[in-house]
Amino acid sequence: MKKRDLYYERIPTKLLREDIRLLGTFLGRVIKDQEGLAFYKIVESLRLLSKNTLLDKNKNKVFSKISKEIKKLPPKQTFKVTRAFSHILNLMNLAESLDASRKLNEYDNPYFKDKNQNIFIEDIINGLFKNKSISNNKIYEQAKNLDIGIVLTAHPTEVKRRTLIQKYANLINLMEKRHLYKKYPSKIIEIDRDIYTEITIIWKTDELKRSKPSPLDEARWGLAIIEDSLWDTIPKVYKRLNDIFRKNLNKDLPRTFNPIQFGSWMGGDRDGNPNVTAEVTKKVILFSRWQAAKLYEKELTKLIQDLSMEECSKKIRKVVGKTFEPYRVYLRPIRDKIRKTHQLIESHLNKNVPLEEKKLLQDRNEILKPLREIRDSLNLNRGQHVGNSDLLDLIRRVRCFGINLAKLDIRQESSRHEKLVNEVIKKKYKITYINLSETKKINLLNYLIKQKKYFLNRKNIRDKENKEVWDTFKQISLEPSQCLGAYVISMTSKASDILSVYFLQKQAQTNSLLRVVPLFETLDDLKNAKDVMENLFKLSWYRKLINNHQEVMIGYSDSSKDAGKLSASWHQYKLQEELRNLAKKYKINLVFFHGRGGSAGRGGGPIQATLKSQPSNTVNGKIRITDQGEVIQQKYGYKPLAEYNLCSYIGAVMDASLNPPPKSKKKWRDLIEKMSEISTSAYRKNLNQSEDFIRYFKTVTPHKSLGKLAIGSRPTKRKNVDNIQSLRAIPWVFAWTQIRLMLPAWLGTTEALRYGSIKKFSKTLTDMERNWPYFVSTMDILDMVISKVDTEISIIYENNLADTALKRIGKKLRFQFEALVKLHNKITPKEVIKERKEFRKALFIRNNYTEMLNLLQAGIMNKLNNKKYNKLDKKFLDDALMTSIAGISAAMKNTG
Repeated sequence: MKKRDLYYERIPTKLLREDIRLLGTFLGRVIKDQEGLAFYKIVESLRLLSKNTLLDKNKNKVFSKISKEIKKLPPKQTFKVTRAFSHILNLMNLAESLDASRKLNEYDNPYFKDKNQNIFIEDIINGLFKNKSISNNKIYEQAKNLDIGIVLTAHPTEVKRRTLIQKYANLINLMEKRHLYKKYPSKIIEIDRDIYTEITIIWKTDELKRSKPSPLDEARWGLAIIEDSLWDTIPKVYKRLNDIFRKNLNKDLPRTFNPIQFGSWMGGDRDGNPNVTAEVTKKVILFSRWQAAKLYEKELTKLIQDLSMEECSKKIRKVVGKTFEPYRVYLRPIRDKIRKTHQLIESHLNKNVPLEEKKLLQDRNEILKPLREIRDSLNLNRGQHVGNSDLLDLIRRVRCFGINLAKLDIRQESSRHEKLVNEVIKKKYKITYINLSETKKINLLNYLIKQKKYFLNRKNIRDKENKEVWDTFKQISLEPSQCLGAYVISMTSKASDILSVYFLQKQAQTNSLLRVVPLFETLDDLKNAKDVMENLFKLSWYRKLINNHQEVMIGYSDSSKDAGKLSASWHQYKLQEELRNLAKKYKINLVFFHGRGGSAGRGGGPIQATLKSQPSNTVNGKIRITDQGEVIQQKYGYKPLAEYNLCSYIGAVMDASLNPPPKSKKKWRDLIEKMSEISTSAYRKNLNQSEDFIRYFKTVTPHKSLGKLAIGSRPTKRKNVDNIQSLRAIPWVFAWTQIRLMLPAWLGTTEALRYGSIKKFSKTLTDMERNWPYFVSTMDILDMVISKVDTEISIIYENNLADTALKRIGKKLRFQFEALVKLHNKITPKEVIKERKEFRKALFIRNNYTEMLNLLQAGIMNKLNNKKYNKLDKKFLDDALMTSIAGISAAMKNTG
């Protein structure tokens, strides 16, 4: 009788099963050849042991057996075993990306269409066209005016080295070729040789980042995503959207159409990061302009080679005179200016040669104008097909990426501006600004903003921190306006926080003022945001200052860390409703900027469900949203997935704008309001009631080691204080994810659901679960969290690291989680549970190998705590711990 391999049977598709087996076999061969048969046997025996968790219902028994084997391993072998399992998980992720791309190619295949779980942009927009309550013209106008800002941030959650990310990209290309040539044995032999070579190089490459990246390194990494993937993807996305309208309405979207713009915080976000200075911001902007010029020069050179035709418009002929190659002659000046831009910036950055700013490209219209003239000329001379290929692709790129690929936002904490304003006002007017009432601050700033007296300069500033803040404002005033996005103020708590930034911009004599975006992030700030904004909106001079356009950023991370996920998400929802109504009252065009992380505890989740769950009339075709850390690589690092994700943004924004959710019922709101209060109280009680809870976090999770990971330029704490409040939201979430408790995403929710599920409210709760998109999305994300939590893993950590008091904390947390699961299953309709279980199949593929890394991590932490090692052995264990963190991050896919 043939034994069943339950592990492979769980893998959803045949091709994915084959890919995982193939890559696993290659890795096994590499380990055997590089490390010897004896080590290979150790890895293989542990791998087979880990599969027993699928067969044996008593997982603890299996875990105990594996832990005993791990304890026997000397430090060097512990490190190598950890590396092996980490690589297995990265290769599985690669296979899943490849499988996902195959499914995404099926959107126009009728056979697969009904079987596919993915929501495609074609389905969303065709659904809008079928909706008789929405006119075709309204759909067209909405698409035409879309304004989606995707902001790439350097938040430190991407643990893989860029070198290895590139190696995995090479592997994906080889696997794609292997599927293409599967019927050609000689080709397969050649490709397999290349796959083996690539995995050998991966195995022999150090996977740990040995030094912290500088902000410039982070910016390089972000721009590399644009060069490697998004540069080619954007034209495909725009063409795909245009094709939908051509098919449905038989007309093209206008040529000015530009639904997506990229922004960046890399090199601009100085909140709590002393490494981001005015000089760094200057270099990052120059580097991004250099990178853009390099890409444009390459595209223009290709275009010049292609456009060898003689026929052209009178307008172009007038410029170029008698020539057989009018288009080539017409394009050379802009190509040469871009080449000069590239060369001058390179000489300045590498050799410190003084920069002649006037000789650089300043405006995207310098490129767009000649390209449009050529396209018009081709259309006049029966060259439409030529004009709609590479030329149109380049026009679309210029509109999307501008002169520096991603507009740089500047972010700083409100207290830093107040400190600078206080110093200069004290010096100039002998007034202690910080002691003034809020009304007096607003009046004073109004007076200072309106007058054209520039009294602030660096010589008058004594405080070192204040000098740096002022240097940033001066640098902003010197940059081309098209290189910059918004000025984001973190920890905004009052109207004067916003006005002080306008005042400082005016004093710096900035010609094109950056829009100032308040970021509301703690629970109190979310509650007070309406009053803060009304204090400004009611002032006619402020409305004039902002030209009746206001952007507001909502922080998901700090509010969740402050009050728990359920309460934070409800107050984020209410804030949007309040500001929407306020904007309508004062005729303000309002845009929301969602500061989401990848994990559920920091606002992560599928974009369609997320936007559909926002209050009605808060999207309106305009939105900004952050993509952070590891999420950037997952979403955009591989071109097929980048295309799908960008199309998802467009589809989700259009659907949320044109087909908004129904108005929430009073009884729904009353219930969630009470549940939110209960949730906050329970969450904070857990954090504050017992010193043992904080000790549990510090002892049982690897949070101390996260600071050694060298994954970001920013410190893990805002201030040098040893408490949970000063710890940033990212390491807080990251650490709980490592031990598989995912606490920030559910703590406090058990008590809230227990209240909501009592007989008195059970019908209301069921109604909410079926009919309120906000609550459906909340429960769906909770379900995803539940499927990722493994409470038995936390016991392993406790057995290795905790004393009796801490084990009691762990037991209490597990009790709360088990109660949460029961409540969740009780209130969620059976068909929804079944549907979600089917959808989350992919999570189980990685689970037993993730468990192995958790067991290794707990064992390594125990060894480091309890035994003295020589310098070399300690290094092996430290490296093993870092590798386990990276491997678990790869498995969980959304870490911080």
